Amino acid sequence: MKNDETGHEWTDVLPETAPTIHRNLDVTVGGRTLTTLTRTQLSYWISKLKYSRGGPFMTVSRPDHPEFIQTYRHSDTDYYLEIRSPDSLDELASTTLRDGESAAELIWEWLERRGTRLDALQWERRTI
Repeated sequence: MKNDETGHEWTDVLPETAPTIHRNLDVTVGGRTLTTLTRTQLSYWISKLKYSRGGPFMTVSRPDHPEFIQTYRHSDTDYYLEIRSPDSLDELASTTLRDGESAAELIWEWLERRGTRLDALQWERRTI
């Protein structure tokens, strides 16, 4: 560890596995707007939804793409997860999850463009 002029220790060694960072996103969480997201940040922000002054919502999308995924913290044990896909822009698919970490895992899966767990969920579809 080295000490810089601010008095903070730091290391110039990268972790064994560098984190994946998704950039150029449109993320709104509790009234804040973000443009980048790591898996750790995603879990952090979802865990803080209950304290959010802007409402217990997190929405993630890519600029210039009509699809999005969002979660709403309904209670300590209920998180609603909703997806709008580019295939049906007038339809929203929603499901209920039992914890915030599951919401974070599924949102990350959506960002990674993997759909294995998302496809396995029971979705309720409604027209918007």
